[in-house]
Amino acid sequence: MKSHWACIFLSGVCTGVILLLTLIVLLVLQVPAWLVVTEQPQTADVIVVLGGGGPSRLRKGLALYDAGLAKQLLLVDSSRNDWTALIQEVCPNCTDKKITILEGSRDTFTDAELTKKYCLAQKIRSLLVVTDPYHTRRVALIFRKEFSSSSVGVKVISSGEFKPLLSPNQRWWQDNATLKTIWTEANKNFLILLRNYGLFAD
Repeated sequence: MKSHWACIFLSGVCTGVILLLTLIVLLVLQVPAWLVVTEQPQTADVIVVLGGGGPSRLRKGLALYDAGLAKQLLLVDSSRNDWTALIQEVCPNCTDKKITILEGSRDTFTDAELTKKYCLAQKIRSLLVVTDPYHTRRVALIFRKEFSSSSVGVKVISSGEFKPLLSPNQRWWQDNATLKTIWTEANKNFLILLRNYGLFAD
């Protein structure tokens, strides 16, 4: 009799473990899609293009600019030189466009700080922030936190280009570079969420 109940207990435990592992796997598989923020571009005062990536961010920013969604491009990075080669590669005839470069950035947090300081000084009321797909969630969390005390509207726009990484719809877990990027971004977003909700000290 005891062995019968023991078998039932072990069977229940095994079933519970299998269900838990299945749930964990399903949640993990959703992480890449969660990292990618897909907001619809709208007319704004300025398009902010964050540095640190390849030419895809600038290409997207220029496409939005040429579509008439803003009359100014704001490029943010550690120094002006970081943009020189990219501008020459992507838009060698950009002299007719209104482009401002903000220098002194060290990371996404200082990207947001520098952008906010510029926006408040220039009385900018709305902006589109362009970055790589897997970077969009972190940018959204950081920028919205930074601008939460202002009246400046922030929309985060994905460049739409995943290459050389794989997209969430592909077998991303089979590619080491993509897997590393997703793992890194997931951890950074987790820490930002903890800090934003006061559970993690600065």
